[in-house]
Amino acid sequence: MRPRFWWTVTCLAVLAAASGWYVVRDLRLAEACAQHAELSWLQIEFGLDDRAIEKINAIQRRFEVECAVHCTEISEAKAALKAHPDAAAKARWEVALRRCESSRREHVLAIAGCMSAEKAKVYINLIMPKVEAMSHEGAPDLQGRPPAR
Repeated sequence: MRPRFWWTVTCLAVLAAASGWYVVRDLRLAEACAQHAELSWLQIEFGLDDRAIEKINAIQRRFEVECAVHCTEISEAKAALKAHPDAAAKARWEVALRRCESSRREHVLAIAGCMSAEKAKVYINLIMPKVEAMSHEGAPDLQGRPPAR
């Protein structure tokens, strides 16, 4: 009888915990994360209004175009460096890398500029380390993840 009692208590505790988790979680945030909907995530996580989200979306679209240009420059500079590993080719590659890195930082700061100072600080602290650690293979999304392949 004792093992059956503990089994029942354990099952009820697990059921209660799962039910409690389901009741208290933010369903909109969970759905946004599951669908990789970065704008929805930003809006929910940082309490942004529709105007801020529209502005952030425009900033992100412009950045994706700019990033594609930077990636092309880096790729071409890298190929030139492989073909002729001289000081000029190395300098061209380093300039392209710095331009890309600077653009990424400016992009994160532009998005943060659409938020209150307190929320911007949280966003920057969350996203900047991810963006700075990325390789040069395309624009990161609004959550700092590398582009999908």
